[in-house]
Amino acid sequence: MMPTKYGAVVKYGYILISFDADFDRTQKGRKKPETILIKRILLCVVRHLGKGDRMKPVNSAELRVQFTGTRFCQFVQHLLRRQSQSERTQGVFGIIALLPEAARTLAEEFIDRWNTRAYDRDFWQRDTADVFDEIIDDARSVLRPLGLATDDEAAFNLFNIVVLNYAYSACDQQKMREFMGIARDSFPWTSAVALLYPVSATIYIATTTPASSAMVIGYGMSALGYLLFAAGIFGGTFRILGLRNRWQVFGAAVLSFVVGTVLSITWA
Repeated sequence: MMPTKYGAVVKYGYILISFDADFDRTQKGRKKPETILIKRILLCVVRHLGKGDRMKPVNSAELRVQFTGTRFCQFVQHLLRRQSQSERTQGVFGIIALLPEAARTLAEEFIDRWNTRAYDRDFWQRDTADVFDEIIDDARSVLRPLGLATDDEAAFNLFNIVVLNYAYSACDQQKMREFMGIARDSFPWTSAVALLYPVSATIYIATTTPASSAMVIGYGMSALGYLLFAAGIFGGTFRILGLRNRWQVFGAAVLSFVVGTVLSITWA
């Protein structure tokens, strides 16, 4: 699989989007699929609020090549792991707002017609590129009466809405995730063990120094801030605290460090 996909990337100058970490060792490198889609969703929301420039035109052929080789359930699983429900909700409404005005009323109907496919177990095991083709073709057929069959961005936005709806529906339904073939999330042992660092540091300061309670808490919060900065750089998540993307981790790190510093200085 790798030579075909990588050869197309080199030949046509594409951006390589893949779950396969082996591509990290190539000259072109790779971008993770969920990173591309999440960035596009956030750009949609920013653009809807009037705070951003227009995105680059959608290239359906390029996306199709990049999605090849990934099961559709894996694609949805990555979205589940990297997004919160509020981000998915905001993403859906933001994308609907970006559809041509005449097409916005079609979004709910389009979601409903693709919800019926959720009951087909084989559907989730298909190649993401094939599912992408099918949804895009269906989107064009829906957009055709409106004179928008050639609007790649509108078709891609409908694809995004369907995928986000699948992730939204599966988030709170364990049986649905099992039916889709999405593995149960394992306990986040790495972040749980790492959390012992600020906890043990706080206990040490509390038991071996005459520091006040506020200073002890401040020291522990600062230590947590350092830990979260490291997690943001190297892992991008800290799941024991429900932090599923890099910006959430960095935001929590800054907050922890600031609160810890303020407590330590104020009560010193």
